[in-house]
Amino acid sequence: MPEVISVREFIDETHEDYKSPTTSSFTTKMASCRNTVNNIEEALDSDRAVLQKMKKAAKAKHTSGQDHISHLETYITSMEKLAVNFTNNGEEELAASFNKFAEFSKELLTPMKNLLQSMYHNLNFFLDSLVKGDLKEVKGDLKKPFDRSWKDYESKFTKIEKEKRELAKQYGMVRTEVSGGEIAEELEKERRMFQLQMCEYLIKVNEIKTKKGVDLLQNLIKHYHSQCNFFQECLATTEKLKLYIEVLLSELTGIKQRQDEEKKQLCSLRDQLRPALQLDQKEESLSRQTVYSMHQLQGNKQYGTEKSGCLYKKSDGLRKVWQKRKCAVQNCYLTIAHGTPNRPPAKLNLLTCQMKPSLEDKKCFDLISHNRTYHFLAEDELECTA
Repeated sequence: MPEVISVREFIDETHEDYKSPTTSSFTTKMASCRNTVNNIEEALDSDRAVLQKMKKAAKAKHTSGQDHISHLETYITSMEKLAVNFTNNGEEELAASFNKFAEFSKELLTPMKNLLQSMYHNLNFFLDSLVKGDLKEVKGDLKKPFDRSWKDYESKFTKIEKEKRELAKQYGMVRTEVSGGEIAEELEKERRMFQLQMCEYLIKVNEIKTKKGVDLLQNLIKHYHSQCNFFQECLATTEKLKLYIEVLLSELTGIKQRQDEEKKQLCSLRDQLRPALQLDQKEESLSRQTVYSMHQLQGNKQYGTEKSGCLYKKSDGLRKVWQKRKCAVQNCYLTIAHGTPNRPPAKLNLLTCQMKPSLEDKKCFDLISHNRTYHFLAEDELECTA
């Protein structure tokens, strides 16, 4: 793991470098400062993702709370209307009870609204301002000034190091490296800028840490107190209704007994009236009339379910002549032979067709399918009926 530097160490090293630039070891800690900033950025980015989810969940929770209050208000209004209906029907006792429960629900509305307001101010608003404000530009933007100062220092250090090596080469010497102490004065401006930007960055990080840690927890504590008040007020309201509930239970038992007695008397009266009016037979005949049937007319079963013979079928052409055709009924299908022997017969599903007798000629009937109406003529009335 790359070496990092604590805030305390950074402060001490910077103070030492500020007092004695040539003897300080701050230049050896600059890489550690950079590693520390990168680690902080990763941690802040992770916190930002978690806080965004927390903000979204808190918003959904607040929205559901508003919906609950809206539904409760509708519920109260419905109970009040129900009480009015009972009053109009002369049932004053039941009307008073429904009004009492409506008042009870109204008293619960106030603590609910207070709790929801606390949630909005202490959680929703705070998380929204934190995520959209201080943590909005965490991804790289916060450390840009620090990175710029690091690049400026590196660029100036490389340039001076190159000049020192060329100067040593002119005198026949070889410089492998240049120590920070001998160029401390030349890079003092860049080093001070690096220290300043590091300090600015750590101040901003400190503010963010305070807000996402201490401040958020303090807001949670405030909301906790609001929740305690909510439960206490709801419990007090519930306790006030407890005595009324005990009295109401005995009253409801009496009302239920009266209604059961009325029902018993009505049932007895009904049982006396039914035989006199023969309601059973009338209901049975009505039920037979209302039974659904796909086919309006039923065939006579004494003629069987299979039959073959010849019928006259009216043609579809302009002349409309009767043509004799061999027909057969088998397995609920009617087959009609064509005039041309080599053509396959037409086949109709009788379960999906409707038969309609002719009112003008009792030997005629129509067979209506889904796409065509067939007109048939039998030899006599008996054959048509069969």
